[in-house]
Amino acid sequence: MIKLTDIRAHAARRPNHLAIVDGDVRLTWANLADKVARVAGAIEHRLPERRPARAVFVAENRWELVVAMAALSSLGIPCVGLDHTAGPLATAGALEQLQPTVVISTTTHRKILTDAAWPADRDVLDIHLDSDPPAGSPGVSFTDLLLAAPGEPRPVEQPFEAFSFTSGTSGIPKLVIRRTSFEARRFADLVDQYSFDEDDVHLVTVPLYHASGPGWARIFLTLGGTIVLGPYDNAGELIRLIQDEGVSTTLMVPPVLTRVVAHPASEHLHKTSRLHFVLSGGRHLNRWVVNNAWDRLGAVLHLYYGTTETGVNVMIGPEELHVAPCRSGRPMPGNTIAVLDPEDRPLPKGRRGRVAIASYQLMDTYAAAEPGFLTLDHGGRTQRFLLTGDSGFIDEAGRLELTGRNDGVSKAAEGKPLDVNIFGLENDLMDLPCVRETAVLRTRLPDGDEVLVVPFAAVAPERLESGRRAVEAACARRVPCLPAYVVPVEAIPFSPTGKVRAAPLLEMVLPLVLTAAAERATNLVPA
Repeated sequence: MIKLTDIRAHAARRPNHLAIVDGDVRLTWANLADKVARVAGAIEHRLPERRPARAVFVAENRWELVVAMAALSSLGIPCVGLDHTAGPLATAGALEQLQPTVVISTTTHRKILTDAAWPADRDVLDIHLDSDPPAGSPGVSFTDLLLAAPGEPRPVEQPFEAFSFTSGTSGIPKLVIRRTSFEARRFADLVDQYSFDEDDVHLVTVPLYHASGPGWARIFLTLGGTIVLGPYDNAGELIRLIQDEGVSTTLMVPPVLTRVVAHPASEHLHKTSRLHFVLSGGRHLNRWVVNNAWDRLGAVLHLYYGTTETGVNVMIGPEELHVAPCRSGRPMPGNTIAVLDPEDRPLPKGRRGRVAIASYQLMDTYAAAEPGFLTLDHGGRTQRFLLTGDSGFIDEAGRLELTGRNDGVSKAAEGKPLDVNIFGLENDLMDLPCVRETAVLRTRLPDGDEVLVVPFAAVAPERLESGRRAVEAACARRVPCLPAYVVPVEAIPFSPTGKVRAAPLLEMVLPLVLTAAAERATNLVPA
């Protein structure tokens, strides 16, 4: 997050310009400088002596969290958030990897920490953002930190480290460690390419525990602009904020973007808003979303692809996205994308394989695992690549298209690329007029057979049966090599960061799939 020295520079130049908007709370740069100076001084005074000093938060987006993150950044203490929708096992595993000296939480999510047995009796600074700690507790309230006198915080003496957590879709989140900063270079590239400036107002819709949340907010704070904290799960409120707060840029994960462009109030945003840059990340966007975004928001939609381990790697702009909606984009400066066969040899354009990335943003290591780094002669030079958990291909125009997901980042020897275009099938299904949401899950049944499980939500109850038939036909046409079990559901569960909650979704539909599989096997047995 932005440091106090930069905040004070903005406060000296534009003291009354808004820095943070959070509901009724509106902090100017002068307000922000005062609060960060107080909180940083109070944290410095209370900080445990144990080194390295590291901070973690389990909290919803709120202005107090931004102030705390800025204070910690000013002290040179790396700060990372935890997914507050994760269970106690994942939370405990993440905390054991990080071993924080500062723990920040809100009342809403405090139970996640206590269920994971943190902070318990550990020697940590325990900050309660929105309440007083229990009587007799060693914790401190954020309000008490704000009562401290503004100080001149001195950074702790320790080597630079930056942390982030993977999503943990395959188990306990992995702690990603970087020992050199790439922020200055990426900031310069993005500001130069997209002409961001101090008059931009950036709407934050993703949780700050996700690397993209503070990453993009930091760009506009560094410029001296404004960030607006918005609710990811309320499309109507997001649209109101875009109009009333003069929002010019935002990042929305695909499910949030889909809800916004489907909302009646977004119909005239291309005329009534200042939007000039809307970013979405994760999987590809289907044609309906791309077309609707063009109609309702204007030619402002960009799509990017990257991973926690590799940073922001490819980008595609509105004009090209409009004609190639399945593509994730072209490599950004300083990034090289290779697609590899099962023996880790680069494949030619058009051939599907496993995606590997070389970038100045690559992580150094995990805290408790060994990343799959490869040294390859590619693109006319020898580069260090990280083998990702994604499969895809590069088209003749040099654009990456993702086709599927493996079981997370792993060593090169483990697993092979998917041999079917899972994401392409999802894209086809989302273009069906009877389908509102869907997800394609590739799994094995107890008997060992590999199958596709395809939950889908129909646009209306009366379209359920016709929707089922249409989805089954599309699966048979697109992926004839795998049997598909199509299951109607009320909705596809997504995380706040836009990822399909595959494990609970599969658990929910698996009994129906097993029944259907047994019936299918019975019908195949000759009389």
